[in-house]
Amino acid sequence: MVFDTGSSDLWVPTYDCTSPTCMTLARYNSSASSSYRTEGKAFDIRYGDGSQVSGTSGIDRVLIAGHVIANQSIGMASVDDSTIAKKGVDGVVGIGFGRAAVVKGYSTVVETMLSKKVLAQPIVSIWLGRQRVGGSSEGSGGAVIFGGVDTTKYVGNFTWVPVSDRNAWKIPFQEVSIAGKSLGLSGNALIDSGTSLIVIPAKAASTFHDHIPGAIDVPQIGWILPCNTSVGDLNFTISGNQYRVPAEELVVLFRIPGYAEYCKSAIDVSKSVTDTDWILGASFMKNVYSVFDYRSLSIGLAQPSNVYNTLANITVLPNLSNPPPGERGDGTNGTHGDAGNSTSGANGGYALFTPEINALFSLSLVATFCAYWTS
Repeated sequence: MVFDTGSSDLWVPTYDCTSPTCMTLARYNSSASSSYRTEGKAFDIRYGDGSQVSGTSGIDRVLIAGHVIANQSIGMASVDDSTIAKKGVDGVVGIGFGRAAVVKGYSTVVETMLSKKVLAQPIVSIWLGRQRVGGSSEGSGGAVIFGGVDTTKYVGNFTWVPVSDRNAWKIPFQEVSIAGKSLGLSGNALIDSGTSLIVIPAKAASTFHDHIPGAIDVPQIGWILPCNTSVGDLNFTISGNQYRVPAEELVVLFRIPGYAEYCKSAIDVSKSVTDTDWILGASFMKNVYSVFDYRSLSIGLAQPSNVYNTLANITVLPNLSNPPPGERGDGTNGTHGDAGNSTSGANGGYALFTPEINALFSLSLVATFCAYWTS
């Protein structure tokens, strides 16, 4: 399943869907669940890549990282033959805001956990590993930590940026540069773990690719680059700090038919965004450590460390302002363990989820709770 900061709804393929696409996915059989009950809200979700799912909602228990979330609304979906299904995605866990959900009156998984005072802190942190040129990898793929952070995966302090839209994890950026040269671009960016590339308005994409020798805008394909492109790093200035996307990661390593020695650009174009709205997907997020704070409605960004081993030191985030009343904010551990094992009890646990495979990276998400349970 995909943990998606760019959407809010939770859906899984329904057992009643018997299309060729659905038959390749892990399907949810509500009739086999003794805790299921009908909710019956219709939904039709369309994603930016043209993917679509539709169905009705039900209520059941959701198990994440060994912990049960009771009475959670879930979408039971029929899946079309579109991009999201072809990736083998067995569902989406939206970790945006419930007020932006397609299903009206919906409480997201995170909001349900917060209402039940499950999490040690009102945050979700995300770390992504990298798939390097030549196939070598850095890290186990990635991790989503509910209620805390892994202190080995970042260095220095977080820069906290208030969201510019209360309905989305969207923050302002002040400048974009490549090889140290400003492109004169600024705007707002959705920090989106459900998107692979950096998706920007057409005019901005033209400005960017003008600085890359040999870049071509191909109809029905988009921007392509010479596979051996070697330009300077791409830098985003956010709240006075620069966040770097290395030059080698501007090239998506698959060949374009009819264009020998060309590869897909990691900078994609979307007609659905305004002239100032960008989407910073995995191409950006794997170069930062991200924390999403549901209480202050802000995103914390830190520089990633060079530690790519499995989860090492999962803890509450030290010095987080305004911790929830009665819950710890002293920097002591909530959970601690090695990936591949499973811990449970008063301090939470974690479990390995099915990998998501896409054109940029292989993402095996470890979902971890940093939680303090109350009776």
